[in-house]
Amino acid sequence: MQSTMLEGSSLTVPNDLGYLPAIQAFVSEVMERRGYSKRDTTMFLIALEEAIVNVVKHAFEPGEKAGYQLIVDPITAGIRIIVKDKGLPYSPHLVPQYVPPSDIETAGQPGLGSHLIKQTVDEIHFQNMGREGKELHLVKYLPYRSIEEIRTESELAPFPEPVKTVAPPEKKDFSIRRIRPSEVYDVSKLFYRAYGYSYGIDTIYYPEKLAERHADGTIISVVTVTPDERVVGHAALVRDDASSKTAEAAMAVVEPGFRGQGCQSIMITKLVEEARAVGLAGIYSKAVTNHIYAQKAGQKAGFKRCAVVAGLIPADRSFKGIQAALSQRESVAYGYRVVDDPENMEIFPPAWHRDIIERIYDSTGVRRIFCESPPGAMHDLAGEAEVMVTVVPTYQRAVIEVKRYGEHTVSQVSAILKDLCYQKMEQITLYLNLEDPITGIMCRRFEELGFFFAGILPFSHVGDALLLQYLNNVPIDYSKIKIVDEMGQEILSYVESHDPSRK
Repeated sequence: MQSTMLEGSSLTVPNDLGYLPAIQAFVSEVMERRGYSKRDTTMFLIALEEAIVNVVKHAFEPGEKAGYQLIVDPITAGIRIIVKDKGLPYSPHLVPQYVPPSDIETAGQPGLGSHLIKQTVDEIHFQNMGREGKELHLVKYLPYRSIEEIRTESELAPFPEPVKTVAPPEKKDFSIRRIRPSEVYDVSKLFYRAYGYSYGIDTIYYPEKLAERHADGTIISVVTVTPDERVVGHAALVRDDASSKTAEAAMAVVEPGFRGQGCQSIMITKLVEEARAVGLAGIYSKAVTNHIYAQKAGQKAGFKRCAVVAGLIPADRSFKGIQAALSQRESVAYGYRVVDDPENMEIFPPAWHRDIIERIYDSTGVRRIFCESPPGAMHDLAGEAEVMVTVVPTYQRAVIEVKRYGEHTVSQVSAILKDLCYQKMEQITLYLNLEDPITGIMCRRFEELGFFFAGILPFSHVGDALLLQYLNNVPIDYSKIKIVDEMGQEILSYVESHDPSRK
């Protein structure tokens, strides 16, 4: 695949649908130069049309002469279109849920536009920014070739199962270093042979996409190599953008013949050095809970348990070499490892969760000054909240981030939650800023909506985050969740005791 990286552009457009063909022509030209097929471009333009029609029709008063902004942002992995306006407050729940027609007489039902947007783009982000208006982000990835299209079937044969023995494994020579550009193909092949397509971050299966993420700094990879430079292991720091203060330690794999050699722990140590070099405050990990192997590896690498998010992964995700299918949505145990912890940071946890939050912080080694929310914290609350929503359709899950509280934050989150439930999102995670005194008071209001405790995550997008979670008619058998460490077991027990479905 060949593509040309273009500079971004911004258009200020009158709220008149007569300008729509010109917008589509411009975006079409950008996408063609970027390397998209005609079909992908056409489908994306349909989604863009629906987004613009929604803004023009619903963001302004009838007859009002105003404008909105269209930002075309050719990102490394594809293209992002941002539709931004300062019109009437809007919540996604105002767009009705689309039900496919059963016959010609029921065609044309409302909600089709919203349905088309969700079906034709790879990521959707909605952000209400208060006085600064609101934004809708539509992201479409480039059609990268997967490793199956690049390598032959014989090269991608699964690794043979290692012979079990009680004797200690034979010591092998290897070294750990940063990945070289040409080695992305070897890494993708390594993952495919070890896990098939069961790994959750699909970038790893698209070598060209992985190479571009290395180039823009959002993925930093290290590899384990033999003396003859054969790649036998990989681990990476993954972050949403190069300005993030934390990154996920992920994409870890070791060829079976080199397991038990300490490769993964040494790669994590190398990643900590890389994290320090780029100024990260910490790194976190997400380990599945249908087995304990990943958690044990995280323990050895110094990760301390900080959250348990129930039902994060769909039940139809298979885990090669572990079991054919999950019996329920898979829960995930978060771990955190400190890289650089600043002093004198204050947080305002809800009083009823303070004990468990203090124990988690103490366990992770993150130092914070615990404060009580002042009684008058809510008095100055005014204006619109700043809330960002990210929908991950393939996982039937969503994330809500409250970046700034406003006068109607709870009702806004409630409306968003209702819409996400209509969309059949099964797992919804809510991020609240523990550095904001209002969180210590407002948390109760969100719990009244059905959210319940999950844990903490230092230096998230909103600051030190209090993680709450919501399960949309998803039963969880907590006895099937395997947690290896004592702190993690304590968090799991606390999560289960606060799950509304268990009461």
